[in-house]
Formats: sequence, C-alpha cells, structure tokens
Amino acid sequence: MQIRSEQLDNDYSIQIFENISSIDTNKWNSINQAIPFYQTHQFLSSIESIQKDIQFRYVLVLKREEIIAALYVQLLGFSFKNLVNYTTESSDGIKSSFKKYIAQKNTQLLNLGNVFFTGDKGVICNNEALIIPFIPIIFKQIHKSFETKKPSAFLIANIYLQDEDKCIDFCNSAFHPFNTEPDMFMSLDKNWKSFTDYMNALSSKYRVRAKKVLSVSDEIIQREFSLEEIVEQKINMQHLYDNVMNHVAFNMAVLNIDFFEQMKLLYGDNCSVFGYYKNEELVSFACLFHVDATTLHVHYIGLNYDINREFKLYNRMLLDFVKFAIEKEKSRIHFGRTATEIKTTIGAEPIPLYAYLKMSNRLVNASLPYFLKRIKPAEYVARNPFK
Repeated sequence: MQIRSEQLDNDYSIQIFENISSIDTNKWNSINQAIPFYQTHQFLSSIESIQKDIQFRYVLVLKREEIIAALYVQLLGFSFKNLVNYTTESSDGIKSSFKKYIAQKNTQLLNLGNVFFTGDKGVICNNEALIIPFIPIIFKQIHKSFETKKPSAFLIANIYLQDEDKCIDFCNSAFHPFNTEPDMFMSLDKNWKSFTDYMNALSSKYRVRAKKVLSVSDEIIQREFSLEEIVEQKINMQHLYDNVMNHVAFNMAVLNIDFFEQMKLLYGDNCSVFGYYKNEELVSFACLFHVDATTLHVHYIGLNYDINREFKLYNRMLLDFVKFAIEKEKSRIHFGRTATEIKTTIGAEPIPLYAYLKMSNRLVNASLPYFLKRIKPAEYVARNPFK
C-alpha cells in the first residue's frame, strides 16, 4: 500500500510504497521502455518475496501528476566490520582501538537499489540527471516512512564513473564518496561464431593458458540444471554459495538460496543454472541470465575451493561463460564484481564503481572519511589476452 506522499517542489512529488505489489506492473515497467530485466516489477517482486529479513520501499516520482521515474531501496542490518575489513592500512594505538570499536557496531542501512545485483543503482527513468539530485531529499522522506527500525545509515552505490558528475550534490548533503571493486564487462567480437574463434583471437601466451585450464579440468563435467534438479541440489548449492560468501571481504547481504529456484520459475530457459561435477559430486555452480537481447549476466556462483585449486575450476567456468555467450549470440558479458584480475585474463575489462555513504549520527558521519579514504579494493593488474 501507499504509505506516504510528499511534495518535493512546485513541480515534483513522490509516492512511497511498502510493497511493489501496490504498484501496477505495467505502470512500473513502462517508465523506461528499455528497462533491464533486473529492474522489472517481476524481478523485484521475486526478491521481495524471497528476502524476508529485508524491508523494502518503492518510490514513484511525479512531475505534475505524470510518473517520470521510480526508485527502490532496501533496509538491511549492516555491520561496520565490513568497512574495517575492507581497509588494508594497518594501525596501532588509538587508531587501532577506534577501528575495533567501530567494527563492533551494527546499523540499519538503507541501500538505494538491489544489493543482490551488481551495477543496479535503483533508479528507473529516462533522464537520470533530472532525478539523481533529488535522491538525498527522497532518502529523508523514506526515512520518515519507517515507524520502527529506522535507518541510521544511507548508501548510494553502483555509481559508474561517467555518472559521477550527476552526484556532486551528494557531498553537499553530507554523503561521503568511496571506491568499491569495479564492475566487470567483456565485449564479444561479432566475428566470433564459435568458441574456437575466441581461442584463435587470444595471444599465444593466453591461448596456451586457456588450453591448459581446459586440459587440467577435463574430468570436471558441466550440467545444466532443470528446475527439479535445482530443488534437489539446494543443500549442496547452499554450502558452495556459503564458501564464496566466506571468502569475500565486503558482504552486504546473504542471498536466500531459494533465489535460484524462483528465478528458474520466472525466466525459464532464459535463466540457466549450471552445475559442475567431479565424480558425481557437485563442486560448483553458476547462475546465468540471458534475458536481455545483447548481454549475458553471470550472477551468482558457488565453489569448492579445494577442487578449484587443483583443477583450475573457476578459470574453467569463466571460459564456459564465454562459450555460452557466443552460442547465445550475445555482444557482451556482465561478470559483476570480485576476482578482477582473473577475469581480465579471459578478456573482461574493469569499469570503476563509486559509492556514497552517510550516517544519521553526525559524530559518526564526521569520522567516516577516515575509513572511507582507506578503503582499497584488492589490487590487480589488468591483462589483455588478445593479439
């Protein structure tokens, strides 16, 4: 239901909803004719139904009664341990004590967009430059819509470099910028009609490496799961997914394992979940979306790290993703964050991402720059594997 409406200025107003089901599906999806699948009413509705530990808000922006934009936020528990773990700088004395103190603090974080999809900044419109300056004001109004567990931290993430100029007003509203791990994309040559064409495009050094990966991992068998197999393998997938979550330095939220079943139900053949087996044991999996006409989205994976070390399993999976994208005649692959350098070895390129954070406590907010300027995502060397 609609829980709040506010006038932003003489021309613009907003309506705030607690559930996306309170907004007409066609009305939401038609705000932008080029809406990506992960911003559609159907996708967000599935996320809302799966993630019971998160509160949601959906905002319609109106200009003189006409809907011109939509935004969505998620309220989740967040530990400052994530920020402390993400800093690489060592410290001692007072600084060390302060870091330990901060690491013990938890907060209710209001995140713009969907934390379960890299690159989604939670804004749907035809002119972002018109809407983005309103975000700090909209956050204030969303904050008022929570009666209990009010947010005390506010995050605007997934801002690409080319959008940074649009966000200059965030700093004037006491938001602090920081770097995050880059998003990874790979462009596919239109002349690649097969995986062999891709291999031939690699330089000698990287072609030898790719062949070695395929040889070392030869006994690893890939299978595409049916809906029934996803349900059957849920416990094993949970274990493999947890392995990955335990290896990342910065973890915003934990995905409910029912996600994969729900996505297969929603998208059918346009969502592929692949399992990787060694001697009939599931040792990894990956979820791939090929809903968009041009882009293959590699969404979530699970991994047995012992098998990975011995059999170059993750490298093999990356090559399989390239092969799959070529077969589906996609023009690019969206790999998301993490494992930046490894992804560049198969042809992916890093796209810088920025985020803005604000705390409602003025003293804590004033201390944020100390941590944020020390946030340094893992260093990497960008490789170019092509001739």
